[in-house]
Amino acid sequence: MLGSAIHKNIYYALILLLGGFMICTKGLSSVAWVLLLVNWVFEGRWREKWTMMKQSRLLQAIVVFFVFHLIALLWSSNVQQGVSIIFDLLPFFVVSLIVLTSPIPQGRVRQMIIFAYVGTVFVVSIIGLVRWLTIPDLPHREIVPYISHIRYSLNCCMAIFIVCATMLRGGKAMRWLGVGIMSWMVFTLVVLNSYTGLAVLLCVSPVAIIHSRRYKLLAIWGTIACTLALIVFAGCWSYYHLSPLAREPLKATTLNGHPYTHQQDGMIENGNYVNNYICSEELHSEWLSRTGTEVESLSPSGYPIEKVLIRYLNALSLTKDSAGVAALSDAQVEEIQRGIENPVYLHGPQARKMLYVLLFEYENYRCFNAVDGFSMLQRFELWKCAGKVFMDHFWFGTGTGDMMEQMHRQHISDNSPLLNRNLTPHNEYLTILVMFGAVGFLIILAMFLRAMLPSRGTLRPSTLMVVWAATVLLSCLTENTPNTLIGGLFCSWFLIFRNDNINKELTS
Repeated sequence: MLGSAIHKNIYYALILLLGGFMICTKGLSSVAWVLLLVNWVFEGRWREKWTMMKQSRLLQAIVVFFVFHLIALLWSSNVQQGVSIIFDLLPFFVVSLIVLTSPIPQGRVRQMIIFAYVGTVFVVSIIGLVRWLTIPDLPHREIVPYISHIRYSLNCCMAIFIVCATMLRGGKAMRWLGVGIMSWMVFTLVVLNSYTGLAVLLCVSPVAIIHSRRYKLLAIWGTIACTLALIVFAGCWSYYHLSPLAREPLKATTLNGHPYTHQQDGMIENGNYVNNYICSEELHSEWLSRTGTEVESLSPSGYPIEKVLIRYLNALSLTKDSAGVAALSDAQVEEIQRGIENPVYLHGPQARKMLYVLLFEYENYRCFNAVDGFSMLQRFELWKCAGKVFMDHFWFGTGTGDMMEQMHRQHISDNSPLLNRNLTPHNEYLTILVMFGAVGFLIILAMFLRAMLPSRGTLRPSTLMVVWAATVLLSCLTENTPNTLIGGLFCSWFLIFRNDNINKELTS
């Protein structure tokens, strides 16, 4: 048997490695949490661990959350599916159990863990930037090659808050370095088109400011929030403000006398109606004349060139006919061949592109109820479906194993565009309601609310802990964060910073 000091050092080493692995490798992350469990079992100290379990309200809430998944198998017909969901939840439960029954890293050990974590997030961001600059038209989801861009964006936010809580309290050189790292991380979120990361950063910042009692910073945050609101308003006005072509009476024919097609479905992009002023005959002939290829051919993104061409011409307030194609420059023709549907996506501020992408998705949903390929709108459809399933199984839910089957049946009933996609609700709160019903949800909610309330003898949670909790709660609005490997580790690893004298160093 190894001594307790050796097991403790192994624990610290594995926690340090896990903090880096969960940013850059799923395989080694799995190995690390399993090794943590092995070390925890062989370490012993069962009486001490039992005492810590009884004292930790948060651990009790997590245990209840996990046990409910087991109990709800009793009224599930698809036990195999339920067991699969429970296995997906194991990293979150096991690492939470280990961390909350183990000592909190202190001093140099804690500094090394923080350095390894922030350093890994920073290095991966540089790798992503190199990929973004060297791989043409790289989808934003693939800029970070190792884990989901959503999971990475959450870690990016946490790295920003850690740097803010530590490096900005050092000397002048350290403060400038911290500002540089934070600015780089924000730039990375913008490059990733991470709506989730930027929203978390904006919403959690005032929580961190209030908890750390640096109230003067609220004025800065408010200025930033108001500026962003004005930018969004201006972007929406620019997107929906109708161009002269869209406002004038519809013409029946092109300059060459060929008839236009005006679908008049009301779909707007860049101030023009996308599906008006289309003459397919002239589009085909003029595009073939300019490029030597048919408009039926596919762009690198997999969409027909004709659809890309129509949207591109529409964005420039040009008619979709031979005159419109002839007005394009050679550079614009090349962009269309690359699959660029809107010149805004390449030229102009990144914020404008992000807003225009969202608004185009919304227009597709508003006009055609289309959600395929639009991640945010898919969530609206999934939430609507999950809400109906919950109402049909109000008190005790579907059980752990039958949620997906009931979701599939509801998709059939609704004739949903997501039929046969086999997607979870992408909302942890709705998932709990669907699986365990109102009774299970209220019990789990009560346990976590109890864990959040201060009790006699407990220390004030660190600002980092509060920031992490707010980030997790927000992420669960659009994801089933604890039910994936990297998400589960994100929901449990930061518990190493839960309280004690970390407060003195991470809060003002």
